[in-house]
Amino acid sequence: MSKNSDNPENQNPEEQSEEVKTPEEASQEQEQAVHSTEPDAEISGLLKKLDEATAEISEQKERYLRTVADLENYRKRAVREKDEARRQANCGLMEDLLPILDNFRLGLKSAESHEGGAVFAEGFRMILGQMESTLRQNGLEEINPEKGPFDPNFHEAVAHVPHDEVADGEIIEVHRIGYKLHERLLRPASVLISSGPAEVAAETSEAEEK
Repeated sequence: MSKNSDNPENQNPEEQSEEVKTPEEASQEQEQAVHSTEPDAEISGLLKKLDEATAEISEQKERYLRTVADLENYRKRAVREKDEARRQANCGLMEDLLPILDNFRLGLKSAESHEGGAVFAEGFRMILGQMESTLRQNGLEEINPEKGPFDPNFHEAVAHVPHDEVADGEIIEVHRIGYKLHERLLRPASVLISSGPAEVAAETSEAEEK
């Protein structure tokens, strides 16, 4: 490279003015650069705050939904516990009423079997019907199988009796009515069970003895 090109005195005056800047000009350019970056920094700060606010709103919404779900579950649980407590209380009351119903039916049969007891029997039937209707409205159900197979879940065998017309294992007669309350067994029905025809029953008994 030539010496003339390296010497600042030999360079064009316009080139010298573009390359060489005064301290004031440099300071002004620096300030302009700083001011030009301020809007970007402000926007970035606002976007960051927006993201933080959005995240907080999402968190608060999630907490609200969890709280609502917890309250709904608590309400349902309280209703179930209230119903269960009421049913438990009714169970005790119903169990205490069952012997009264039994005695009432015995009294009705006694009145029907006596001469001149028809008037009393009619009164007994009306009262018994009202009692049974009220108890049914509160969930009490009778277990009164007139016929059909023996079910150990709801029946209690009092005795096995030979019967020519009723098949083995079938119910002959209900000795005492059973009851359940809201699908809960309070008392099984006491029943007589057929052991089949008398001859077959005797042969079975002999075979068992041998």
